[in-house]
Amino acid sequence: MTSRPRSVCLLDWHGEPPYGLTALGIPADRLTEAEVRAAAALAGRSLPGSWQDADPALRRRLVAACRSVPTTYLWHVADDRPDTDEVRARRDCMRAFGDERPADRLLPEDQADRLPGLTALIRLTALVCRMPPDLWLDAEEDLLDIYDTYVVGGLPDGPP
Repeated sequence: MTSRPRSVCLLDWHGEPPYGLTALGIPADRLTEAEVRAAAALAGRSLPGSWQDADPALRRRLVAACRSVPTTYLWHVADDRPDTDEVRARRDCMRAFGDERPADRLLPEDQADRLPGLTALIRLTALVCRMPPDLWLDAEEDLLDIYDTYVVGGLPDGPP
């Protein structure tokens, strides 16, 4: 008998250097609720193309609106090693994620179309994670505050 995964997760791959993988963990038994709440929080809102350049009032509204979305974690890793091609970067990021969260079930990529609220939330969060850390750590309105647990980091420089 296999145990039910603690979380299901939605992935967002940033396919331009520096490459990065963002994973949003959602309680397996609250996926529908998480989608409803994320859709309600972000539906009809004009999402910024850059968190850093977004109006502070908009950032505050988005953070407040997203607090009710049930999540188990946010995980982001960037591969900013020079001369790493996209295929290798994706493989290395996926390996790092699998090592960190082996019990979690990945939602199929085609399911993202059926989860527009959570897809918008993970893409918005990935924008924040791609900012230089000194900027988001000092921001008054930090989207990462909505997550009880989050990891933002990079792959090690050495060979995988």
